[in-house]
Amino acid sequence: MVMNELSRKIILKLPYGDDFRFVDEISFVDENRIVGNYTFRADAPYYASHYPHNPVTPGVLLLECMGQIGLVAHLVYIEKIYERENVALIPSLSNVQASFLLPVGQGEKVIVEATKIYYRAGVLKSDILLRNSSGEECVHAVAHLKFVENEK
Repeated sequence: MVMNELSRKIILKLPYGDDFRFVDEISFVDENRIVGNYTFRADAPYYASHYPHNPVTPGVLLLECMGQIGLVAHLVYIEKIYERENVALIPSLSNVQASFLLPVGQGEKVIVEATKIYYRAGVLKSDILLRNSSGEECVHAVAHLKFVENEK
């Protein structure tokens, strides 16, 4: 399957609406690693209130983007949910340890890369990096996600 087609199929299976999906593209995925990107819209309403004189992307949204690409999208691939009809993934984040190193500004594109540490008993643990378009590391996290499958 061509990466663009696979990327589209994975993104369509994510359990988020358009206003809360922080994934534009999956550029690489295999059993152990996933790479994707997202561009934070410069006109997003949270920038008006999150440090109005120096707007930056809220850290919780950076973590959300990292989780959606590095954990949820990766599980969609690992469990082959993108191939299955009438299956919905209900992600349950259980633990995150993160270091915030650089701010992410309005309209900035970020690249998320996650490496699986393990996947067992329905829990995916990954080492996740979020970089800006210059390649600088902005956030580093290690997180656990519990996989729960539900029929639509």
